[in-house]
Amino acid sequence: MKIVSIFEDSLFAICYGDGSLNEFDKLMDLWTNVAYLKEFAVNNKVVDVAQFVEDRLAEADKLQDKLDEIMSNHDPLEKYFMPLYNSETGFKILSLQKGKLSKSKLRIYAIKIDENMFLITGGAIKMSQEMKDHDDTKNELDKLNTAQQYLKSQGIFDYDSFFELLNEENDH
Repeated sequence: MKIVSIFEDSLFAICYGDGSLNEFDKLMDLWTNVAYLKEFAVNNKVVDVAQFVEDRLAEADKLQDKLDEIMSNHDPLEKYFMPLYNSETGFKILSLQKGKLSKSKLRIYAIKIDENMFLITGGAIKMSQEMKDHDDTKNELDKLNTAQQYLKSQGIFDYDSFFELLNEENDH
């Protein structure tokens, strides 16, 4: 597992496996790939495949624009990310978060490291109300929990401890 910066010192993403593509770039590639979206729609028994593809392409574009806008305006990433569970309020160390735009099916999952600092662990096209009810979102929940446990095992609890870990990774 490797961690790379996406936007300055605020938004990071995990690279799994060989580390060639981070999770954010992987999601953007998938969510803007018409063939992938068509196959996903068919596999999930979507009635209007063409509309599904068109909607996801538009959502991916809006999502990228929103993140670019937040970063260029130096707004807090909390304008996009929110606690994964409605029961989580306030700042909890390494809390699980989701990023979504209003009425969008695209979800980016991340761990909140500190104020205005998030680590993307993955994302999915939401096809069910509960994460546990669809294989893709269930897999993303597993990735979130695994990354959270990894960070805890490395003693990560804030901005400084996170950057210590990044510096150690870069030294190896």
